[in-house]
Amino acid sequence: MRLAPPFILLFLSLTAARAAPTPPPQPAAGPGGAAYVFEHVASHSTGRDGEAITVFWPEKAAGQALPVIVFAHGWGAVKPEHYLAWIHHLVRRGAVVLYPSYQKNLRAQPTTFTPNAVAGVRSGLDWLAHQKDLPRADLARLAAVGHSAGGVLAANLAVALPAAGLPAPKAVFCVEPAVIEREQGPLVPLADLAKVSPATLLLTLSGDQDKLVGDTGARRIYEATTAIPAAQKDWLELRSDDHGSPALVATHRAPAAPLPGYQLPKREPPKGFLRKRIAEKAKERLAERGLDLDDSSREPPVTDALDYYGTWRLFDALCAAAFDGHTRELALGGSPTQLDMGKWSDGTPVKPLLRRSPATP
Repeated sequence: MRLAPPFILLFLSLTAARAAPTPPPQPAAGPGGAAYVFEHVASHSTGRDGEAITVFWPEKAAGQALPVIVFAHGWGAVKPEHYLAWIHHLVRRGAVVLYPSYQKNLRAQPTTFTPNAVAGVRSGLDWLAHQKDLPRADLARLAAVGHSAGGVLAANLAVALPAAGLPAPKAVFCVEPAVIEREQGPLVPLADLAKVSPATLLLTLSGDQDKLVGDTGARRIYEATTAIPAAQKDWLELRSDDHGSPALVATHRAPAAPLPGYQLPKREPPKGFLRKRIAEKAKERLAERGLDLDDSSREPPVTDALDYYGTWRLFDALCAAAFDGHTRELALGGSPTQLDMGKWSDGTPVKPLLRRSPATP
């Protein structure tokens, strides 16, 4: 038997020593986990313009009564590809997901977003009710989740859906909500959240490296939902961790969760003097408020432990707590169990979620 030269053994040992720990993979089971009830996901789009909606459901679930989740996208992310891994996760666990467009285009007035989303939800539910070979919507188990502009809509829908004669969501998750004030009005108008039912379970989430919207929206929604008891809501912060590679970075794009192989659409610069000038003025106005859309757009969307242990796990647990009274300790309360984010491959814990409150800086 020939032995490797000493320098090769030294090289191999140094290489192994330098190998960076890897982030925790998706857990096998539990909230955020990969123990799925269904294998395949189907979808159908209906409605027009801002009132359009895409309905997702698990295949081979005909006739089953499944909970309904309204998923509100971030500004301009009308196509669900930006969040498709998260949507598939929810559907394969056994839910119907409604993905309202709410924006006809990027020039649509923000005042139309909430009514458009309500109209889309109604349209999606009507379409589903007429499909004999698909699951049935269990409207006693309805939840809303949204990211960025959609994070504001998720809160608004807790008021707007019951006002329109539809069921109120029992669980609401506002992820990095874009509560941004501008000279011409708010980016997305916020409803009177004092009207949100006191029976609602609420989570708001900010990211420690979110340079686009910061934590203002998560805090404001938490504070404005005055009818919800403190024991039924939390404001949490997703924290970055560079202990290993790839690093976990809680930017504004962190909640985006594309399927493997997804590539960011190429952004074409605006053409023509007028369009360029409009884009420049919009960028200047946002820069005055410390917002950099270009910086946010460069953040690559990835599906990683910030999803599995952060957004996915929290929302799964919140829905289970709201619908069936299960896993409440994972959804609310600030316990180490709720705040746990898993471990790097070398056994080092990932930085846990931080439970925020209006009293914290």
